Amino acid sequence: MTPATVRGGAAATGTVTLHGAAPAGGVSVPLTSSPAAAGVPATVDVPGGAMRATFAITTKPVAKNTHVSIGTSYGGVSKAPPLLVSRP
Repeated sequence: MTPATVRGGAAATGTVTLHGAAPAGGVSVPLTSSPAAAGVPATVDVPGGAMRATFAITTKPVAKNTHVSIGTSYGGVSKAPPLLVSRP
């Protein structure tokens, strides 16, 4: 995630990186976020031949600093890197 810490209400960017190039036609990788202090699209599309794709992360104002897991799973590998949503 860029940045790894973001003030609630601000935007961030995430990147999905595959272990190899996506097949012809690309792949759709599911995304999740928990808790709801941050939102991500349901999927991100990695184009055929590419190894990565970026996606937008939206955040909500929070009353206290909140750690959010941005989860993804593809090809039997699951990742859930943290994002810290900070209070104003």
